[in-house]
Parts: sequence; C-alpha cells; structure tokens
Amino acid sequence: MTLPTRLLLAPMEGITDPVFRDCVLPLGGWGAGCTEFVRVAVAPVPRKVVARFLGPGSVHRPVAVQLMAASPEHVAASVRAAEAAGAAWIDLNFGCPAPTVFSHCAGSALLSHPARMTAIVAAAVAATDLPVSAKIRVGVTDPGDAADNVVALADAGAALITIHGRLRTQGYHQPATWSWIADAVRALRAAGHRIPVAGNGSVEAPADAAALVAATGCELVMIGRGALANPWLAAQALGAPAPTAADAVAFARAYHDAALAARGAHVALCKLKQLVRWYRAGELFAGRECERQAALRCAAATVIFATL
Repeated sequence: MTLPTRLLLAPMEGITDPVFRDCVLPLGGWGAGCTEFVRVAVAPVPRKVVARFLGPGSVHRPVAVQLMAASPEHVAASVRAAEAAGAAWIDLNFGCPAPTVFSHCAGSALLSHPARMTAIVAAAVAATDLPVSAKIRVGVTDPGDAADNVVALADAGAALITIHGRLRTQGYHQPATWSWIADAVRALRAAGHRIPVAGNGSVEAPADAAALVAATGCELVMIGRGALANPWLAAQALGAPAPTAADAVAFARAYHDAALAARGAHVALCKLKQLVRWYRAGELFAGRECERQAALRCAAATVIFATL
C-alpha cells in the first residue's frame, strides 16, 4: 500500500467521524485517515455498521477501519465485513485508556496480556489480504513493556505499528515521551523487523512532525488532537503557509454545516464547541481566552460564529 505522505490522521473517539475526516483530509498534507474505533463485542460487526463509520466514501485519502476487541472471537468476521465495506486497511486498537474500555480488558488493557493481543492480530491477518496495523501505548504503568509488545505484534503479522508515547495511566494530560517510542523502535529493529512505525503523541506544531521522526527513528507520524486544534497542521508540516483567521472561521462554519446536514442541530452545536475548545488555527483566540470560554457557554451556533 502506497500513501501520498507520511502524516496520518489519528483515530479519535468522538472526533474523527466521517464529517470531520471529510473536512480535514482535503486541506492537504495527510497521507491517510482512520475511523473511530468500532467495538467487536458479543458478535461480529456487520458490514452496514462499518459502512456507517466509514461514511459515504472518502475520495481524499485512504481511510482505515479501526477495530477494538477483547479477544480473537468475532475478529475475523468483523475484518471481512470491514474489507467488504471499503476499508483501506485494518487497524487494531490496543491503546485506548478509557476506564470503561480498560475494565472490559480491551484497548490498552491488552498491553498486559500479550498472548491475547497477538492472537487478535493473527486472527485479523488470517482473515484478509489487506494490511493489518496495530496502535498501542508504550505500556499501562511501565514503558518497558513496549519493547516486547512491538516485537510480538510484528511476529504476529502486523504490517505497521503506531506507538503512542504515553502510558495508560497518563491519559492525555502529560506530554508524550518520545524517547520511549525510540526505545521500542530500537527493540523492533534489533529483532530483525523492518515494518514501518508511526510515532504518535504531542505533535502540536508543524515542526513537531520532523522532530518526532528525528527523535524516534519512526517512519511515519500520526497526529491526533493537534489536528483538531489546527486542521492545517499536516499541510504546514510539509511547507504550506499557516491558515489565516478568515480560513479558520470558514473551516469552522463548513464543519458545523456539514455536521448539521449529517446529524442535526444538537450534534452540530456540540461538534462546533468541541472544535472551539481546542482551536488554535488562525490565532483566533490569541489573547482572547475569556472569549473562547464565553463561546463554549453559548446555546446557539450563531452566537459562536459572531464571536469568531
């Protein structure tokens, strides 16, 4: 599989739905995107459910389907459904730190159960000819777990590993530790694996993408909340100019209107507020944090746009 750039839009629960991806990916710089996680629980995920996560079909960049399972059961059938729905590749979630996910021994909880984690990868690989990738955190409480985990994932057939440079216990509140990613990459190469690695975490400015590659030895960069703060971040990392304030306002309006058409007024307002909470594009709120907070308390999109 060939990607146009080495910058990936991260899967983010509650953020990277089809509306967000179809607004962000055309801005340029992105090599691919990924769906929010699709939970594999008591039965295989039907094709129609996966299709809903993928949306009508992005023509801007390849989009992977991310599956999250606690065991290999139903994984193969879910992978086949994702392939039939049009997934560019399959990504497996072993990094989600959410308490509700962790308590069901899914997401980052599987970092402490490597045999079960690799069985899930092996089941996915056996079910499809599409590439299968895995996204992990460096560990639950100990970053030393990452070295063994990345080698085990590669042994099980993963074609790409994304390493988020935080522990599960850190959530998203502390900066990612890129040296932990570098340690895992070295362990993977020492074991003879040459599959690509994507580094993830604390890419917040255009220069951070190249800095992450230089610091870790990874081949790709996955960007999460930095893309919500600045949807042009990937394009800027490749040399594009920064968005103007007018660009930032136009994006916010287009995003709201697309969410309104797809999911109704209430969801559109929530998505707009989610964007405003993180937004740094165009320096709209530079020196105006009090106005950002006031906008978040508004009950109408028109008032928020007046603020912008």
